[in-house]
Amino acid sequence: MKAVICTSNGIRHKFFANSITSVIDETLIISESNTNDANQLTTNDDSSIIEHFNLRHQTEMETFQNSDYFYGNVVPLIYREINLKYTFDIIKKFNPDVMLVFGSSIIKEPLLSLLPNKIINLHLGLSPYYRGSGTNFWPFINKELEYIGSTILKIDSGIDTGDIISHVRPKIEINDNVHTIGCKVIQESISVILQILKKIENGSEIFTTKQWNVNNEKYYKNKDFTAEILAQYKKNLKNGLVNEYIKNPIVLEKLISLK
Repeated sequence: MKAVICTSNGIRHKFFANSITSVIDETLIISESNTNDANQLTTNDDSSIIEHFNLRHQTEMETFQNSDYFYGNVVPLIYREINLKYTFDIIKKFNPDVMLVFGSSIIKEPLLSLLPNKIINLHLGLSPYYRGSGTNFWPFINKELEYIGSTILKIDSGIDTGDIISHVRPKIEINDNVHTIGCKVIQESISVILQILKKIENGSEIFTTKQWNVNNEKYYKNKDFTAEILAQYKKNLKNGLVNEYIKNPIVLEKLISLK
């Protein structure tokens, strides 16, 4: 089986791509360079925000070992170049059986039509409950750790609106934080994606569920993340948010599992 992987250049993205490459016959990695990565924060950023993302980078380096670079065939791009004709022509020539997306900019036409119904996205956050950016950070602010996880879905013309293949929920343990939990989400999501790829390779049907409306849907933008919000996160963590959740876990009524 041949898979094209559309991703970014962070440690998490390299770990994702390398995990797929290690088990797939042939892969092509399309990597967009994202200036939001931790090592490219500027001196204009608040020191607490710099510290936060440096800690994320350190946690990912410790968790996703041997992920300093991509293994296999890589096409490096600048951010938002995924939809260029140049990229389209490369992917079309590669002729993949499936496209996997994690951390790239939004996939648009003509790529959508190149692999109809065969583009699978790893979205960090539980759709349709949490949308936008930082979807596994904001549950720490809202004291809703039951909404931490990921959504593996088919890509359509919307933003994270495609039919859901599976939700993924991590095991939350004592003294976890947003970074350690985030790494667990990625690891467990990759495990589910590998199961999906096995189904595709065997010709099995991939069942999906259309997203539903929720009354308390939350949507956040990058600009919502501030030093003040980060201070609230630290306060909630210090006050035992994680340990309290472990004592009194909440199970969401509607989550989708891989069928």
